[in-house]
Amino acid sequence: MKKLILLTIILWAAFQMEARVMVQFGAGLDLNGKQSFSNAAFSEDSDVETGASLYAEVLSSDQVGLGKLLLGLGLEYQIPRELEDLSLDSHTRKFSYLPVYITGKYVLLPILLSPEIIAQAGYNLPMSNDNYTHSAVNNLEVSGGFYWGLGAGISFKPFVIQAMYKSSKSTYNWEDVDFENLKTTSTNSQISLQLGIRL
Repeated sequence: MKKLILLTIILWAAFQMEARVMVQFGAGLDLNGKQSFSNAAFSEDSDVETGASLYAEVLSSDQVGLGKLLLGLGLEYQIPRELEDLSLDSHTRKFSYLPVYITGKYVLLPILLSPEIIAQAGYNLPMSNDNYTHSAVNNLEVSGGFYWGLGAGISFKPFVIQAMYKSSKSTYNWEDVDFENLKTTSTNSQISLQLGIRL
């Protein structure tokens, strides 16, 4: 997956030599969501508390029909947020992700106030190993997975307001007293309200 991302970056850069290039960066409020855990032994959902995120994108612009198509690359740092009701012990569970993604935005009627449709797809890099390691018999390792997002926004130069539904997958591996090397798949889903600047 990492090789595919690198190849996508190289191909995108090659095709953008003559295109108009811009940057977009901003911050988001990720509202309460769900994180689902499942494997052969159990399936469980946990509530995710509201968190914040920071993102940056490099975009190219081309005229398509009555609007503009923006294509580019982005990354988002999701500041650690807490999981609720994951277990009966007293240990706090927090997680943080760093999605790296390709994005497409179609800006309708690019005038002073323009609606847009947004899609994202990429790879989710976990940043949370230390937050989950809480005992010698339950040593957890976290690896990444597929990331995608869909949403809509309104741009009023140079500002952009976006509402995004984001889904991030990851895999957890740990050695437990009852289960050795038990692999668990996790999916985190949250709605994010974002304010950005596009230059």
